Amino acid sequence: EVLDMLDEIGSIDNARAWLEDAVTNKKKIMGFGHRVYKVKDPRATVLQELAEHVFAEMSRPKTYELAVELERIAAGILGPKGIYPNVDFYSGIVYQALGIPRDLFTPVFAIARVAGWLAHWLEQLKNNRIFRPEQVYVGKHDVAYTPLEKRP
Repeated sequence: EVLDMLDEIGSIDNARAWLEDAVTNKKKIMGFGHRVYKVKDPRATVLQELAEHVFAEMSRPKTYELAVELERIAAGILGPKGIYPNVDFYSGIVYQALGIPRDLFTPVFAIARVAGWLAHWLEQLKNNRIFRPEQVYVGKHDVAYTPLEKRP
């Protein structure tokens, strides 16, 4: 969704006006904000450094230049509110540069988490304790599935 947002912004020249309009109209700004981090997500920092490394080997896409400029502008507007880039902000740009299709971004991100999920599972087996989540789902139940292309 970050890439779609950057496509919508179009160019560096439009970045400030787009961001100011988004803030004024309380639009969601993709790739910004985190429930825990009130500073730039450290994973976003790592991905930005990776992007710099990747783009040192190839031409920098305009999408990346726009993202860097949007982050710079957002630091002044959103930073005081504790809203900074999260891991999603640069991941799509890096994935795209590596030739990964957009519809595979989420599965690639999930694959990276499998090791952690398996580690939790092994800990649960080792301790022979049933996993008891501390949170209770409060969302809707029995909701019909709507294909992505039919969603608003």
